[in-house]
Amino acid sequence: MENIYGLLGILTVVFAVLASVNAMKKYTSNKIVRYIAKKHKIFGIHALVFGILHMILAVIDGELRLTGVLVLSFIFLTALFGGLFYKLKKKHFYLIHRGLAMTTIVLIIIHIIFNSSI
Repeated sequence: MENIYGLLGILTVVFAVLASVNAMKKYTSNKIVRYIAKKHKIFGIHALVFGILHMILAVIDGELRLTGVLVLSFIFLTALFGGLFYKLKKKHFYLIHRGLAMTTIVLIIIHIIFNSSI
């Protein structure tokens, strides 16, 4: 079971990083970056789904971590505000989405490094 939930954690990180490439699109004309940026929403949704599955297995395995709960909460909030911006086109939702996304990446790093059981 550890291997599966470890793999789900890795996939969550990979898709979160791929979704974050969207922030670089206005600074480059690189075709690969632009292609990845076009898939931003899909990658973000995948990060959320794999994060949920990762957490479910962590709970089943008795390995729930506070840092993991924070990461998943911020992934969810990032997706929520991204969706609100997409639907309503209000700049404040976009700004919140961007801030949450940056915070989420930091929390992912903290979760990986400390993997705390607090």
